[in-house]
Amino acid sequence: PLYWVARVALFRQLLDKLGFSKVRTAYTAGSAISPDIVRFFHAIGVDLKNMYGASEIGTVSAPYSSGDIRPETAGVPLEGIEVRISDESEILVSSNTLFDGYYKDDEGTRKKLRGGWYCTGDFGYIDESGHVIVMDRMDDLRSLASGQKFSPQYTEIRLRFSPYIKEAIILGGEERDYVTAIINIELNNVGKWAERKRIPYTTFSDLSQREQVLELIAGEVMKVNRTLPEWARIKKFTNLNKELDADEAEMTRTRKLRRTFVEEKYSDLIQALYSGKSELPMESEVVYRDGRRAKTTTSIRINAVETR
Repeated sequence: PLYWVARVALFRQLLDKLGFSKVRTAYTAGSAISPDIVRFFHAIGVDLKNMYGASEIGTVSAPYSSGDIRPETAGVPLEGIEVRISDESEILVSSNTLFDGYYKDDEGTRKKLRGGWYCTGDFGYIDESGHVIVMDRMDDLRSLASGQKFSPQYTEIRLRFSPYIKEAIILGGEERDYVTAIINIELNNVGKWAERKRIPYTTFSDLSQREQVLELIAGEVMKVNRTLPEWARIKKFTNLNKELDADEAEMTRTRKLRRTFVEEKYSDLIQALYSGKSELPMESEVVYRDGRRAKTTTSIRINAVETR
């Protein structure tokens, strides 16, 4: 077939370089990887599949066949494995491969084994096609005013899969009715996109608030929303008018978000996301292409997103 001719002609050297020239099927587990990475490996002929499991029970789920692969999921439960979701949205698993308990740790065993079900400690759900979606650890969740739980980290990671989003801060809490996001655009990629579209801009701040850029980011948010349960979907977002910076203590030197500090620093912006405001004036320092610096006030737009 033409595909195999292309594979040999175009991808052989790449596969050799990766050490994958003879690989037909590969599996990934642990932390989530970008769906685009899965699609890339499939495009070059490597049948990469997500799988999910635990030491206490073994492999829980994986795609049944190459035609059933969905990069955003961990596949479907394997034969002989039962998976259900608790009222708290914790993934529970049962099988004849389930472990008997932890060595000399009866209390730990009682916490994890309940009525023949292993409590994974993972937050997730099963979609309409039976695929398992693993979102986060239960201990890392937040609750909305409704009591429904959501995973900030899960949503942030998937937003950062977009080439147009550098950082994302997912917001919500027991006093909030819905989920919102503060987004940092990826200047290089969004800038090149704007140039291709012949959209003029002067600074990061100017680019971030352009109507066309807001529509671009809204589209990326909606893509992620489609992978989330309805209550966890982002209802409003804003593009921050500056890059999050380690020098301003917003990030660590290894680019990890200092969430508490950021939420305190941008408390007015967060409040605007949960009010009827359509914009909020914010002052920031801008650096022009010639190196000049100046203080400027930018109207930060608050953007609603379709969640259905």
